[in-house]
Amino acid sequence: MGKKKIRKSERNEEQDKLLKLYNEYSYEEKQELLSNIDTFVCRMLDLKEDDLPWLNPDQHDYKWEEIMFKFRLLVGKIELEAYKKSKTVH
Repeated sequence: MGKKKIRKSERNEEQDKLLKLYNEYSYEEKQELLSNIDTFVCRMLDLKEDDLPWLNPDQHDYKWEEIMFKFRLLVGKIELEAYKKSKTVH
């Protein structure tokens, strides 16, 4: 079975959803949060950065990309809530 690639528009849509969650934060805070997400995903799933489709595009099959982009969005939402909570507590 051949590799079906996730369309760029689908990639961008998931990325846009994630970035919209962080609209109220500065560029540096966004970068820190995205880095935390990537680190969490790698540790949780025992992956290398090369396995992340947003850091290594066009190297993975469709299903992997689709699952990982949605998983990153989910982790991003959780990370955002934790970040908001820690920011309001301190």
